[in-house]
Amino acid sequence: MFVLDNGATSEAFAKLYLNEELADVHFKFNVDDKTQRIPANKANLAILSPVFRTMFFGSLTEKGDVEIVDASIGAFKEFLQLFYPREVTLTMEHIETVARLADKYDVLEYFNECVASLKDQLTLDNMCCGYQLAVNLGNEDLIQFCEDKIAKSTTDIFATDAFLRCDRVALKRLLKLDLACMEVDVFDACLSWAKHTCKQNNLDGMQPENLRNQLGDCLHLLRFGSMQLDEFCKRCMLHRGLFTATEYEDVMFSIASKEYQPTIFNRIPRHLKWDEDKKLELSRRTSNPEPVKYVQLTEVASFSSNCLLLLGGFRTTILPEYVPTKKSTQAKIIITESKDFKFRSDDSPRVLYRGTSEYWNG
Repeated sequence: MFVLDNGATSEAFAKLYLNEELADVHFKFNVDDKTQRIPANKANLAILSPVFRTMFFGSLTEKGDVEIVDASIGAFKEFLQLFYPREVTLTMEHIETVARLADKYDVLEYFNECVASLKDQLTLDNMCCGYQLAVNLGNEDLIQFCEDKIAKSTTDIFATDAFLRCDRVALKRLLKLDLACMEVDVFDACLSWAKHTCKQNNLDGMQPENLRNQLGDCLHLLRFGSMQLDEFCKRCMLHRGLFTATEYEDVMFSIASKEYQPTIFNRIPRHLKWDEDKKLELSRRTSNPEPVKYVQLTEVASFSSNCLLLLGGFRTTILPEYVPTKKSTQAKIIITESKDFKFRSDDSPRVLYRGTSEYWNG
């Protein structure tokens, strides 16, 4: 539930909201084969909405009750708040319908002004709800706000119910972002989203064709080529039939060969825009043998942090005593989670990065 500030009304108008005694028009609804009515005021509605002004004061005015067939009575009550109280209370159940009604009755401008106050109420748990609303409204300021939060706290966002409930339009836009997670996490999140959507539509979420139908063209926004081979194969075995033969070949070639140019899926890893001035340095020269030690020509360094870190790159120089001869050396770099500080508690420490680097000693 969100409470928004409505600058288009006044305290006096608030006293008229759902006021049966002072109403001069009613909206009627068919609820379980029974008619229910909501009181309203023509002047209040006409002041902000040109549609209502034409409806109530135009040449072809509405007479009697106005029947509403494209919204529930609960959603319409929330919509009418735009014309009355200073504080508009919207529930996630109805917020999309309210946005659609605001567009239909040409008060989207006022609704967007209310939405501007939404930022202070968005948390990781409801961020995707706010994001979907912003996307549906085309509210670029709120879209940018949500995308910044989603990009920096992606794995936490993926774990929320709000992510599972977002529609395909919002998911598609989200998958175009540079995200702070591994691509396998993005794939897992999309599978969870598709299974949840299948359940909502009374479909079997274990059938690959149902998952694929729910994902639609979102599937092609996944960057499978940047995944590890074992990560991809493990999920393929669990969801046989999710990919066509051509898609499967494109992914396998992308992972196996750098020379291969993918034709379907992107293999460029997702990267955030980094602040190059923010760097952490780990001293390798110290009288204490830790944190550096050598195991069969492998240098092992460890560090921990008392806050969440997002690593954007890894740079090092080779020490003379490590390669005594003056020659170029290609080193393999592997970054793994510490067994005592894992992102997840349900599996073993993960490899976070694999790569090579060219060194010159001398």
